[in-house]
Amino acid sequence: MIKQTIQEVNKNDYSKAQLTAWSSIDEYSWRTTVKDHSAIVMVNDWNNKIIGFADMDNNGYLDQLFVHKDFQNQTIASKLINYLEKNIQNRKFSTFASITAKPFFIACGYKVIRTNIVNLREQQLENYYMEKVNENNIPQNCINQS
Repeated sequence: MIKQTIQEVNKNDYSKAQLTAWSSIDEYSWRTTVKDHSAIVMVNDWNNKIIGFADMDNNGYLDQLFVHKDFQNQTIASKLINYLEKNIQNRKFSTFASITAKPFFIACGYKVIRTNIVNLREQQLENYYMEKVNENNIPQNCINQS
């Protein structure tokens, strides 16, 4: 689901070579990273297929947020991020957002701190380091987004 989502959802913002580099995920590294995070998976009731995934560490860093290409714009991303932010309850949340995901995170209250360039498998990908301040530890829901 993640590889297909990267390649389809981001194709207007990144080149084919960049998408191939990004979606060539090392499963061992991925499992090692995720095991120390709080994670949530959303499953389609009709066929038990995964349609969304997100994980966040205890410091409020959102490492990954993916929604299946066929389930975009159905508030799935909002539900995933709201769940993690509510359960982690940090004063600040952060993420590295793709060009494609940047508008979603802005709508959810995140602010761009800086533009970032990732060197990945001989490709350079632009993304954005973003933060959201959680005033008084009261979660601010991301409503009606992706």
